[in-house]
Amino acid sequence: MPKFHSYTNAGNGIERISAESRTREKVAEVNRDVNDIRSEILSLKIMVQAMMEIMAERGVEPEIINAKIQEIASRPATFMPTTKLSMPCPRCGRLVLDNGNTPLVGTCLYCGEVVKFIPVFETGDKEPEKPQSDSITEDL
Repeated sequence: MPKFHSYTNAGNGIERISAESRTREKVAEVNRDVNDIRSEILSLKIMVQAMMEIMAERGVEPEIINAKIQEIASRPATFMPTTKLSMPCPRCGRLVLDNGNTPLVGTCLYCGEVVKFIPVFETGDKEPEKPQSDSITEDL
């Protein structure tokens, strides 16, 4: 009987370690998602700051801005999900993804080039552009 109990205890220990490993993987995935959100928020903050400074310099009234905010919030496309930032590497041409750890920055896995994802203003009256694929297997 003692051997059976030691095997059972060992089995329980393995199950516990396996569960802890899965939990660590889930936490790491959530951290990556949070970092992606931080990157997008930083991008939006930069764009909003630039637009607000330009509007203030040109004397735009706050009522006009608030009316436009209401108009944009009523559009269905306003709430479409976003995709992870990606662009071709300027050095080797391979697809580089925003790494999520450092907002608006990615590193090419092939040549090591550091790529900055500078926010770009998009008007609301054009068709949404087809997002670039997040898959790097297309480049292989």
